[in-house]
Amino acid sequence: MRKHSRRILLSLTALFVLLMIANLWCFFSREWESTYYPADYATLYYPLDVPTICEWKQKSLYELQPQIAMHREVDEWQVTCDGGPAQTSHGKNPTIKLLADEGVFHSYTLTPLPKENGADIRAKIRFYSSKFYKDRGLKHNDVYTIKTDVPCGKFKQYSVSDWVDDYHYVGEEGLAELDRILAQEVGIRPEDSTFLKLEKLTRYLRIKLLNARGVPKDDFRWMNPWLIFKEMVAGTGKGWCTQHAQIWVLFANRAGVPTRLLLGARTEGNTFFYSGHTWAECYIKEQNRWAFADLSHSLAYITDKNGLVLNTVELFHLSKHDAFDGTVARIYKDWEWTNLPVEADADSMASPAFSLCKQVFTDEFPTVSIIKYRRPPNVEDIRTIYSGFFKDATYLWGNLQRYLFNPPLAYSFYQTEGKQTFFIRWALFYSMIAVLIVMLVGIFSRFGRAQRA
Repeated sequence: MRKHSRRILLSLTALFVLLMIANLWCFFSREWESTYYPADYATLYYPLDVPTICEWKQKSLYELQPQIAMHREVDEWQVTCDGGPAQTSHGKNPTIKLLADEGVFHSYTLTPLPKENGADIRAKIRFYSSKFYKDRGLKHNDVYTIKTDVPCGKFKQYSVSDWVDDYHYVGEEGLAELDRILAQEVGIRPEDSTFLKLEKLTRYLRIKLLNARGVPKDDFRWMNPWLIFKEMVAGTGKGWCTQHAQIWVLFANRAGVPTRLLLGARTEGNTFFYSGHTWAECYIKEQNRWAFADLSHSLAYITDKNGLVLNTVELFHLSKHDAFDGTVARIYKDWEWTNLPVEADADSMASPAFSLCKQVFTDEFPTVSIIKYRRPPNVEDIRTIYSGFFKDATYLWGNLQRYLFNPPLAYSFYQTEGKQTFFIRWALFYSMIAVLIVMLVGIFSRFGRAQRA
């Protein structure tokens, strides 16, 4: 019996070692940009902060109840039809009482109470009953036609706050100094609109980082954005678009603008680069939309002909057809745009047609690009310099999280291998943990029997 138990433990030990080697081989031999976990547009751009209709339920022939998903609890709704008298509906999911005239579209507005809980839900609804069809010789179910721009469907959703780093690892002293800079040097005020905050940040950071473009040093791989900013301002370090984007995300988040970091990358064998750029997206609360922002080219935001901000994927699709008519860029003109034919004072923001400066976007976003959305913490991805693991705990934990538990989501025209990649990683890692647990149970059990003997 003892020999049998010993053989089992030896086998488990050998299996554990093999799985550990397999995990390490998978980690160290991976491609730099292999962590693409595919996500759809809805998941990336319809946050829980804006009401989403998961599905519709028919309570009766003239009553519909949309099933609402949102990050705030709402127990009361105001329901209006065609701008007429308001009705009150109680509960998380409001009831819409339809007018009893078939075949006619009516406009319904659902307002959460209090109004601060979320945006209105607007929809035009028309219905035909089964009796309507039966009277005309057709057997058919009741049919409701709904026209709305409100997100509809069941899909993975995140709150805007899920993308925002709290930067606790910067430390209280660093955050206090950053807050002082934002208030006293950048001039950020609580009453400033999101647009004004982005413009102030663009101007300030482009001036402070005027001579900071260049190849970053190895230590910038593991440093947090605050340390990178201080070195680039002091002239002891330079940075690529990645470092500029990290700094932008830090400053914008701390200024009260929810901001996330994005990477457009496509490589082959860590040697051939199809694309490689880093930028950000800022959440514009006034429009409930994510906006493309690129500090490295002093692009604060870009709007369409209706004044709505455009996100990365929208610009990505427009660029494929050169369909930038009516789009406008908000830029800091003194940074690489001095020769642009647009009226603007020195040291100020300007609003040229985006078609005049589109090249900085189209060059960086070829069709083969894979757009990655990084979740906190805002530290660099590990490449081949592993010494940073021993220099910074946040860098270590952040990269291990991305490798195993918190993969960057990705959008692409291409089929990516993210699901298979992570299935292999998870299978190897959890198999190793399971074998370790069984092995430890066996060791303690064997030790217990020995003690009793």
